[in-house]
Amino acid sequence: MNTEQYFINEQSDFYHYLIETNAFKSRQTYRDYITRLKYVSRFFRLDKTLTKEQFEFIMEELRRTSHERTRYNTPSGIRDIGSGLKKFLEYAQSDYRKHIQDSVISEVNSIKEDNSIETTEKEAIIISRVGQGVFRLKLISYWNGCSITGCKNYPLLMASHIKPWRKSNNKQRLDPFNGLLLLPNLDKLFDRGYISFDNKGRMICSDFLPDDDRHFFGVSQSMRLRNIDSKHFPYLQYHREHCLL
Repeated sequence: MNTEQYFINEQSDFYHYLIETNAFKSRQTYRDYITRLKYVSRFFRLDKTLTKEQFEFIMEELRRTSHERTRYNTPSGIRDIGSGLKKFLEYAQSDYRKHIQDSVISEVNSIKEDNSIETTEKEAIIISRVGQGVFRLKLISYWNGCSITGCKNYPLLMASHIKPWRKSNNKQRLDPFNGLLLLPNLDKLFDRGYISFDNKGRMICSDFLPDDDRHFFGVSQSMRLRNIDSKHFPYLQYHREHCLL
């Protein structure tokens, strides 16, 4: 695996880590950080094994070899790279994926302990987390197949929340308009923020999804949601603004 691929494997989690920690006010700044680090990853391995010592080594090498590059070869450009690497080092040390898992477990436990919610509703909310139960049945009823392709092999389709489960309130977690029924490849791209949809249902592909991966996953911007309703709009807007890379 080339060094760039290590960062590609992390960029979705890193992007959402920046959002979760409210690192910046502008969404463009988040994208700029991804762009900078993607460039650096051509030369250095960037993944969750990054240490402070490796960070310092990379910065020294960037300064030493600045005359060999056509980008980020000025003192300000190198500082820009350094700020991105510092954030990535924070991310690497944060164990972000475990933090997400722990937050979901904590939320599930709080639902179980909430006496204001009836037992059957508790079960429905919790089961919706893994795309099963009432929520999944509602999506099957609404979409009548994959939300994009129309595939009706239901055991293969994934019930996915548009506004993530842990960011939704209990009503939104069971709302069929907060859900898509997708083939596994499309579900994974949507969940990781590599694709989203506009209010006409047209697919939006992230600039950070490599062309080769678009081919391998069989996606194109001509794809669209088959049966969109205005009730989907708030959820899709949230996904575009907070989930799409």
